[in-house]
Amino acid sequence: MTKKIWLADGMLLLTALIWGSGFVFMKNSLDSFPPGAIIAMRYAIGSVLAALIFRKHLRGLTRGDVARGALVGLLLSSAYIVQTIGLDHTTAGRNAFLTTVYVLLVPLSSWLIFRQRLRRSTLIAAALMLTGIGLLSLDGESGGLNAGDVLTLCAGCLFAAHIMAVDRFHQKTNVYALIVLQFAFSSVIALLYTLLFERGQALSFTPSSVGGLLYLSVVSTTIAMSLQNIGQSMAPASHASILLSLESVFGALFSCLLLGERMTPQVLLGFAVIFCALLINGLAGEKEAK
Repeated sequence: MTKKIWLADGMLLLTALIWGSGFVFMKNSLDSFPPGAIIAMRYAIGSVLAALIFRKHLRGLTRGDVARGALVGLLLSSAYIVQTIGLDHTTAGRNAFLTTVYVLLVPLSSWLIFRQRLRRSTLIAAALMLTGIGLLSLDGESGGLNAGDVLTLCAGCLFAAHIMAVDRFHQKTNVYALIVLQFAFSSVIALLYTLLFERGQALSFTPSSVGGLLYLSVVSTTIAMSLQNIGQSMAPASHASILLSLESVFGALFSCLLLGERMTPQVLLGFAVIFCALLINGLAGEKEAK
């Protein structure tokens, strides 16, 4: 492996690690803020920081750029709102693993919508993914597949749509400008959501809740997103997807270590099957790209 690939791998692994830890901070933040408010504040801070960092890429924006940023922001904010509501009704570990369904949904959706060729390995991975989710849903000891898990799977679908939109739009709009625009629109959309559906819910600004919110805004959003974009520019997308999907493993690990979450053997087996599905899909894509 070249030095460039090693550097890219390091960035992507760090991104996955940060995102994995973010599930714990998000779970704790739900004790102080409603879901929409968390997303609104997180992306408001993130958009300001990103605008300062990438300000030179914001010159000469067109109406088309703004429209594309609005659509990507709508998908991103919707995904995070649904995911965060789901997290309020399930564990951080389950939420982390089930969210990564987007890794498989992207190629499947591309085949259905854009008629892109579907690899046999993707079908095998999809079958394994369904098996893993089935193991989770049939595990009576942990309560089976609950409403929070279903919402998390829906969030995975929205994340898949977001990834596909970014992939389509980055050829027309500078990727760094798109980051700032989607952050800004995500904040506005989440703010509208919280004003419409979360009015009257208490906001508890304590040192702990503010610290968690700043971690999500600065580290999980601004820094991790920057590392992801730089890392992906230096490595094949299929290779990057393998490393980024490790956020599910880190998420489950941090939830056990920091939140004291316990998992039954069947749930652990379900997670293992889901991760095998992600790995098969990613490795096959990398082999094909060579």
